[in-house]
Amino acid sequence: MRLNSAIAKNGMGATDDFTQFYLSCSYSVVEKHIVPGSPTKYFQTVEMNYFVVDAFAQKVFSTASIEAKGVGNSEEQASTAAIRQVSPTNTTLASFIKESNMKIIKYYDEQYKNIIVKAKSLAKVYQYEEALFHLSLVPEACVGYQEVVEVAAGIYQKYLDDKANKALAKARAIWNAGQDSYAAAEAGEYLAEILPDATCYPDAVSLSNEIKARVKSDIDYYRKREEKQEERAYQVDMAKIKAWKEVGVAYGNNQKSVYYYRTLY
Repeated sequence: MRLNSAIAKNGMGATDDFTQFYLSCSYSVVEKHIVPGSPTKYFQTVEMNYFVVDAFAQKVFSTASIEAKGVGNSEEQASTAAIRQVSPTNTTLASFIKESNMKIIKYYDEQYKNIIVKAKSLAKVYQYEEALFHLSLVPEACVGYQEVVEVAAGIYQKYLDDKANKALAKARAIWNAGQDSYAAAEAGEYLAEILPDATCYPDAVSLSNEIKARVKSDIDYYRKREEKQEERAYQVDMAKIKAWKEVGVAYGNNQKSVYYYRTLY
């Protein structure tokens, strides 16, 4: 939590979501001795080592070290007291975080075109979520952010269409096999997954009208379809950006164990 506070206080975003770069720290005791007197006191000098790590390349991106001193009734308490001396506003730590932030932005300024190429390649093999994940990592401060947003919007549309086409195919198969109220209800579950932004949405509406006319029963999905259409039909650009980023972030969070638990140093 102290690291999150330090990051937030120095102009960077602190998040529990998976990102390419993350801040970590370790410490080592460089000096210790017992302070004479009663009760016995322990004195320690601790070196705090801060790392910004590139999770993809599995290497340390930047580092900083800060020494702090602490006294306690045990060696453990002395270490804890020393660590607590390094506040989120520590000038060395603040400078390190700000410089790391600038280096990270510079990295994306230089790499965003390669990230776009990778995302497009992933999209060609239907790996839409992974593609959106990589695009979602590019910060708004990057010079190519707007280009990234435009590419992401196109990939997100393909992602929506892919999901919608699969849902529509399942709905049709279920309806064609049953053509009764049970089939209508089950098909409706899949049709409800199809957003108005999907290219096949008119086909979904046509199928739902066909089912409703045939079954002639007040099944929830068909009764509420118009409400859902109005609710989902209009999305401002920021809402769309949030939508594709959420897909990418969700994919990334499932990759934490792949990257975070390797030995880095």
